[in-house]
Amino acid sequence: MLTLSSLSSYARHTFGFKRLFWRIFIAFWLASLLVMLATGFILINNFSSDEYSKRYFNDLINQAERIIWHYEQTSANTPFQPGRLKNRIEKKPNHKGHRLPILIMDGHGKQIYHYRMSQVQPDDSVQRILLGPSDREYQIFSKKPQPPRIYKQVLYRFQTLQFGFIFLASALVSALLSWSIVRPINYLGAFSRRYANQQEIATLPKKLLARGDELADLAADIDFMVNKTHAAASTQQQLLHDVSHELRAPLARLQASAALIEQKNPDNRHTKQINNDCMRIDQLIQQILNYSKLEHYNSSPQQCDLNALCQQVVDNMAVSFPGTGIHFASSDTVEITGYPEPLLQALDNIVGNACKYSPAGQVVDITITEHENTVKIAVRDHGPSVDESEMSKLLQPFYRGGNQMHTSGFGLGLSIALKAINKHKGELRMSKPADGGLSVSVILPYTLA
Repeated sequence: MLTLSSLSSYARHTFGFKRLFWRIFIAFWLASLLVMLATGFILINNFSSDEYSKRYFNDLINQAERIIWHYEQTSANTPFQPGRLKNRIEKKPNHKGHRLPILIMDGHGKQIYHYRMSQVQPDDSVQRILLGPSDREYQIFSKKPQPPRIYKQVLYRFQTLQFGFIFLASALVSALLSWSIVRPINYLGAFSRRYANQQEIATLPKKLLARGDELADLAADIDFMVNKTHAAASTQQQLLHDVSHELRAPLARLQASAALIEQKNPDNRHTKQINNDCMRIDQLIQQILNYSKLEHYNSSPQQCDLNALCQQVVDNMAVSFPGTGIHFASSDTVEITGYPEPLLQALDNIVGNACKYSPAGQVVDITITEHENTVKIAVRDHGPSVDESEMSKLLQPFYRGGNQMHTSGFGLGLSIALKAINKHKGELRMSKPADGGLSVSVILPYTLA
């Protein structure tokens, strides 16, 4: 069952800002925005001055035409009065609600209108010639246009709807580009993890191998590595299997010879030592064969009754460890889809370890718990336990920890159990209870799909 913490951890792992997708996305997005900014700066810097000057002179001419029209209208009927004309003009601002600095003189050099031109230096002024309604020429003086600063122009452009579309389009393109890079990497990661967990070779898509870029090279390298690793592991397993079979014949002859010697000299301690060593070697060969057998187990999955399997394990332990009690409360039928023989072997090894290292008088507990999509089989003993730092190492073949409970054996029992559980796409977890002992849990899905 998914918890809030597991969902939070999954979200951080999948969508965290440290993920390669976000790094590529932000890099491409910022790069595209910087390109747009640079392009906009160049274009605005080249054309905004001309555009502003054009608007400025259009406003200046419109303002001057209105003033000259009023001047000719008033001077045609009454003598010209500059103050009266100025009052009339100021009551009618232009369409933008402001007036530009302006000085208007007629063809004889007579000033007819003046507005804020006293402080303008001659070098900062511009001159235009304008014909009035009566075709008389007028000289128009005004301050040189001063375009606003470039950042104001850029900010003005960025406030437009057009830039909003460009902004979203660049984000979409950056996201698609990032996804096109990250998606095959995620697929290759899942491919390698699937091989590591299931030890089954799958074929990479031809479309990925035919990309022709570095990702295709990476896919080809991973495919080559997986095939070479699988071939080496298969060769090793086959060699182990063949050697184990070859050892059976001389071991049988050695046991027969020891039996003949023991008949003549029953109390010979050397003969007893030979028998014990032969028995130990025989057990090792059997475990190696069992481990190798799981690599080539090709039977079809079928319905498995976990209660029946656990009860069978309890019966086996009653023969192998008659002095150890096992508490297993059988409940309703719990069935999963799986492989009965490997699963029985896994449970037999796990419960066998618990019985082997349980002190006299202690009971081994076996419980089955059903969850929404999984079934949990927990095996709990009250033995000397094991250090938490060694728990993961105990699952490695032939590893025996330094704890006293692992001074005997071959270190293959839990490895065989783990391989059988992985074949069911399940999990094997070990924990150290607060009151001592060791708890081994097997989590299995209901189906292998």
